[in-house]
Amino acid sequence: MSREFKRDMERQKRRSEKEAGVAAEPVPEEKKSKRTGTRQFAREVRGELKRVVWPSRKEVASYSLVVLVAVTIVTLFIFGLDQVFGEFALRVFS
Repeated sequence: MSREFKRDMERQKRRSEKEAGVAAEPVPEEKKSKRTGTRQFAREVRGELKRVVWPSRKEVASYSLVVLVAVTIVTLFIFGLDQVFGEFALRVFS
């Protein structure tokens, strides 16, 4: 059951109770939680970082290569478009 469905069900329930004249239950307000301290934050960060599955050196190298190739291709494409439009502008305006 999705959150939206639950909210819709609650709205329908409140609407039907309102139409029937029954007092609706008050909606509980959320309490603000106290801010955590710096030490607690650092402990939690360390704990989360221990759960991270870090990529291997081989994976990092292959992903980096893919990114470099993709950036090079896009750069060359934009350079080509710039040259074509530049030539076109020079021919039109000169």
